Parts: sequence; C-alpha cells; structure tokens
Amino acid sequence: MRLPAKDHCRRPSRDCYRAKSARCWGRIRREEQPGPRFAQSRQGTRMNYFETDGNSTCVMTYSHDGFGLGHLRRNTTIASVLARQVPDSSVLMLIGCPSGAVFKLPTGVDFIKLPSVIKRNTGVWLPLRLRIGLEKTKALRVATIQEAVRVFHPQVLLVDHVPVGIWGELLPSLQMLKRRSDAPRIVLGLRDILDAPEVTRTLWEREGTYEAIRRYYDEIFIYGRKEIFDTGAHYGLDGEFAPKLRYVGYVCEQEPYKSQDEMRNELQVENKLLVVTGGGGADAFPMMLECMKAFKLLGANSELEAIFITGPLMESGQREHLRELARGLKARVLVHVDDHLNYMNAADLVVTMGGYNSLYQLVRLRKKGLVIPRPGPSAEQQTRARLFSQRGLVDAIFPGELSPTRLADKLMGDLERTDYPIYDPEMDTDGSRKASDRLAEHLTAARISSPACYILKQSDTWHGTADASLDRTLRSGE
Repeated sequence: MRLPAKDHCRRPSRDCYRAKSARCWGRIRREEQPGPRFAQSRQGTRMNYFETDGNSTCVMTYSHDGFGLGHLRRNTTIASVLARQVPDSSVLMLIGCPSGAVFKLPTGVDFIKLPSVIKRNTGVWLPLRLRIGLEKTKALRVATIQEAVRVFHPQVLLVDHVPVGIWGELLPSLQMLKRRSDAPRIVLGLRDILDAPEVTRTLWEREGTYEAIRRYYDEIFIYGRKEIFDTGAHYGLDGEFAPKLRYVGYVCEQEPYKSQDEMRNELQVENKLLVVTGGGGADAFPMMLECMKAFKLLGANSELEAIFITGPLMESGQREHLRELARGLKARVLVHVDDHLNYMNAADLVVTMGGYNSLYQLVRLRKKGLVIPRPGPSAEQQTRARLFSQRGLVDAIFPGELSPTRLADKLMGDLERTDYPIYDPEMDTDGSRKASDRLAEHLTAARISSPACYILKQSDTWHGTADASLDRTLRSGE
C-alpha cells in the first residue's frame, strides 16, 4: 500500500516508533538486509512501508504465553532466523504475552496480541488483564485467531507447546486450514521436557490432543536431542507418531555476543561477577530473594559483584523489594536487557531457574551455572535441572535444600570450581537454524503450488463445530 504523497514520514530513529500521522501507523523496527523493497518518497527518503510483488510467502506462529516468556522466545528466535533466511517471507506471530513482543523483531516479522490469560494449574487458565468473563475471553481469542488465519492465509503454521491451543481455541482454525484446497503444512513445536510424563499423557488423553495431532499435524519438531531426553517415548509420541517426529536440537538465540572482557569493561566490573536471571520473571521472585539474602550474607566487602535481571513480568512491588535489599551492596537490579547473552557471558557464575531458554543459553555459552528450579506446579524444571547436573553441564540446588546460608556456600564453592561445565558432544544448540531450514523447505514446496499470500473467500470461514472427540475441550473451561 502506497501512502499519499502528503504523508511523507522521515525514517524513525532506532528507539522511536511513534507515527507522524494516523496514516503512518505501521512503523516497525527493521534491520538492514536484502528483502522487500522500501518505498521511496519524492525526496528519496526511506519510508516505513513496503512495496510487494505479491509473491511473499506467509508463515504464522502461535504461542499461548500463559506463563513466562519461554514459548514466545522460541517462536521469536525461529521466526527471526527464517525471516533472514527467506527474505521475501512474512511471519505473523499470534502471542498472548501481557507485555507484547518483548524481544527484537527483524523486518518481515510482526505480531497480533491475543487477550492475556494466566495458567493457574495444569489445564486451568483465567483472564489476566480484562475484566470480562471466562467465556467472553475464550470467544474473543478464538475469533481473533480464526480471522487472522483466514486473512493472512499462511502456507505454514507453527504451533508451540499446546497442540489444540488453550481451551481448544485452535481447533476451528485447524479445521479451516485443513479444508483449504492448498492446505498449509502444520507443525507442532515441543520443548524437550513438558511435565511429568504421566501428567502430560493423562491431560492429552482427556483433551483429545493425540487425536488432534493425528488429524491436523504434518510434523512435530522436538526442540531437543533424543540421546539426552527421549521426548517421543516419554509422552506417547513414538509408535504411530514416530514418522512425524523431527529432533532439531535446542533452540537458542544465534545473535553474536561480546567477549567477556569487553562486556565487563562496559559494565565497569572490577571483581568476580554473579549474574542472577529469572527469565520472564513471573515466578522468579522467591529464587531471587534467596539469592539476594545469600549475597548479603557474603558481605558488602566481599570481592564479588552481582547483577539481578528480574524480567519484565515480575511484579513491581517485588522488584522494588529486591532493590531495597540491594542498597549498600555491590548489586544492581535491572528489569530487562536486550543483550541478555552479553550479560551472561560477562559473568563468572550465572544463577538461573530451570526454564528452557535460560538454561540452554547458559549451556551454549559454556558458562558455569547454578540452577535453582522452581518447585512446581510442573515437574519440567526440576527434571531438566537434575538431568543436566548429572551430565556435568551445570550445578543445581533444589527447592527443598534452599536456604540463604547453604546458597551462599554454593555460590562461593561454584566460583572456585574448575570441574564443570564439561564439554558434551551430544548438546546441539543449533535448533533455531535447523527448524528454520525445515520451515523453508515447506515454503519452497508451497511456493510451487501456491505462490502468493492472499485472502480467503468469506465462505471459507469456519462455521461448524469441532468433531465430538475434540469439541469438548472448546466447550469446557479446563
């Protein structure tokens, strides 16, 4: 779409995204790269929208983001790699993160924000922000997803973690996509460890998830290594589903990062550095509070500095409490940093929870790390921490063992240790590229049969009900 000549807009500065007029609402952050052409004003100024020849390929991703940033982080990382690998592609992300797309998005990637929900227990979700009822929240999310799918007309759909979506909200769209004459490739992306196997199997059987995978999904990406954790066998995806499984390795950010010395100079660090990170931060306060108490026990005069990165989802009151405790100590409390890898690489020791993204970035950097997994409700983090500590990749202290005194001893001991992390040839942290390569193959096949993104006919909108074996999820509040 070309803007009228009178609405010329100067290119925004790196940190400025405000529109000059209502017609220039479409400002996006961008990076210099080959790809769609920037439109030019009469003065030759680069504009904030693109000309297209109609041959763009369309990929859609879905992450429910009911708790934390892990699902959003994985999809964003894969989308970013794909957008650079396939310059004429467009990746539209459906996200539920209450903070929106908190990570940098390259040209070719954008998002639609779904009404936020929060996970209260296994299979139990509630509205987070809006003061509306459960049924209205469900209906709003279903309608938003369905209309986005109808109009965007993706050639590939990548769904993270929840095959039918929360409340089965993806089922109408999955059925609509499968009815298309040019049906897209639908891919399920699963992290290596979901929960205790018996919990996941029971939930999936109750919600008709296995039937949905059988009926709608063409492929399953496992973001891990079978040799380290056999996700397919643990969660009932071997057997008939084995031909759909593809272990792509661990999905990690592939952005370049600064050397330890360079980053330490920027941060003006003169002593050994402890970096404590809590991922998104929604559940990180108990861990960070114990770390702050342990750091205080070590004394203000110790030759150790600390940086606490709380994450954008930590409650402001909890963050302020940490800042109060940090007064008089060689400790800084930050909310969120774009160059998270640089901070981790600057550290002599990283303390983190057992979430997927934080732990695998730590392993990718081959940094010494102390993992403090959350106690629940899922068994995911404790399982991963135990597995990786047994392989000599990290040290771990579990919730039942945690106290400020014991943690202080652990911190000082790990700083002095030289026997870990060991090199593990089974670790493959190139999952984002391998996943992107496979999605690009699907796009190439789709381009041959259907070369352009276009709008579905209105008659293609789904108006029926899901199959009886699956529809109970959509009707229930679980």
